[in-house]
Amino acid sequence: MSRSARSILPLLRSLLLGAATASSMALSAGVIVGCGDENDPETHVKRLDDPATLTASVNRLVQFFEDAMTRDNKDRTGPTVKPLLDKIIEPMTQKCVAGDLDERTNSKLIKFISDTRDPRGEACLIKALKDYKPESTEEDVRWAVRGLGAMKSEKAAEPLMAVFSKLQHGKPKGSTISRDVHDAMVDINSKSWEDGLITMIGRPINDPKDVATMRNELFWQITAAELLGWQRSEKAVVPLLKVVLSPLKADAATTAILALTKIGKPAIQPTIALLQGDQKELVEYSKVENLKGAGGDKASAEQKKAAETAHVAAAALVLATIGRQESSQPLLAALEKAEDVPRAIIARELTKVPKTPETLAAFQAAYDKTPAGLEMPPAGINARVMLAEAASNFFDASLVPWLVKTGLEARGEEDDVAQIRDVSLQTALKLMKPDQIADVDRLAGTKTSGGGTVGKSMEKEIKIAKDLLSACGTKLDCYVGKLGDPASQAKETQFQGIKSAYMAGVLGTPEVRQQIIDAMPKITNAAVRFVSVSVIDALSPKGDAEVATKLQKIVDEGETSKDAEKIAGNAPFKTVIYRLAARAQ
Repeated sequence: MSRSARSILPLLRSLLLGAATASSMALSAGVIVGCGDENDPETHVKRLDDPATLTASVNRLVQFFEDAMTRDNKDRTGPTVKPLLDKIIEPMTQKCVAGDLDERTNSKLIKFISDTRDPRGEACLIKALKDYKPESTEEDVRWAVRGLGAMKSEKAAEPLMAVFSKLQHGKPKGSTISRDVHDAMVDINSKSWEDGLITMIGRPINDPKDVATMRNELFWQITAAELLGWQRSEKAVVPLLKVVLSPLKADAATTAILALTKIGKPAIQPTIALLQGDQKELVEYSKVENLKGAGGDKASAEQKKAAETAHVAAAALVLATIGRQESSQPLLAALEKAEDVPRAIIARELTKVPKTPETLAAFQAAYDKTPAGLEMPPAGINARVMLAEAASNFFDASLVPWLVKTGLEARGEEDDVAQIRDVSLQTALKLMKPDQIADVDRLAGTKTSGGGTVGKSMEKEIKIAKDLLSACGTKLDCYVGKLGDPASQAKETQFQGIKSAYMAGVLGTPEVRQQIIDAMPKITNAAVRFVSVSVIDALSPKGDAEVATKLQKIVDEGETSKDAEKIAGNAPFKTVIYRLAARAQ
């Protein structure tokens, strides 16, 4: 190496060292001035204003929230979560509302704010509704409606209705959020929607073969009917009756009937007027819709005749489901004038109204007038079979001798007679007291055309019923105690629970309702739960708001548990709850 080169080396080392030192100092300065504490949420809140760090800051703040929720056991008001939200919810909402975000970051913000259930984030979720593009932004709407529904946001009413009206349930992406939108509509249920909902249920369904359009309309109209029921909208009574009257809207009819039941007393007089034919516009509407459902000009003479009186059965169904005492006399009067199918329907519905000697006698007389071979549309079930089964809803053991007698005297086609006797025996077993066993044995022992006996297929149920009657006699508490017995829940021996529930109805007084409610946690068998809540219904002729509240609590607890079996087992409670409330008005 030359002398000149060696002399330059120290200079180069000095320059390199100086450069490295300057770089290190600059980096340190950058950490101190630009980075801040990475574990401090406020550091990332400040970075929300920088487009270069916005996405990373959103991700980090969301992670802070998720970690805090874990520490506070999902408590959004917990000691870690609440102070964090106080720092971050408003600036993150502002960024969401400003809208200058990429699609992924925007969606992440919407989901985060929905998860917080914090009213300070309401504006972001409302914006997601306003930005709804069908078949595109469904995922954002899903999170937005979940949050807004949980907050019961009245400010969201208008944009939520707009989303509901645009939602295409008949399309793939629309169908994925229809449940969430429905639930938010129920949670918020703004009274400002009333007129729009009434208009919606009044829209005709012209072409049932257009499946996508049909699915859309039924989603809109079923949801609208449900909401009007919860609003107890008196203005909606006649429009809801029209839903029940149209065969083309059969899938929405049950919801409309339940809505009328929730409305209760104000729905009674218009429905009585329909039953009696005084609502001329509705009677004509019923006729036109039933002819349309039967194929219009292609309808047969029999279908045209049925269309003339279709409103009678529909009105009877509504009146009986509401179940108030003033429904009885109009139903009895209509029963006197009705023939065959309408008469059988009205008789069946009589079992839902408060029992009196008159309703019991009218039911039996209607059964006796019903031809043994009469079939009920649309499924073709034998009318006497239907009525023999419905007779159990009276919870009255005085019907047992009559059931045995009519079963033994049944005449007609072999299949019809066999069905009538089978169901008559089933109902008699449910209702019989200890001193009626011998009478029921007569029907059970009757020979069939196949060489067996009527009771052959029910030998297990007959033995269970007799053993239970032997053990409990006429002691009401014994039967109530059996409701929660493990044997009453097992499928193989569930008839013990079913029979016990019927005996609670046969022997019971209103005081036993609380005992049945107390036993409900142990009654896991769906059939036993159904009969048990039906007993509560039958023992509440004037309704009972307090009992309705207690039953609603059971339903709510089932929903909260997310247990599908519990939810399904509680499904029959809803009609009883609405009827008890309607009777108590």
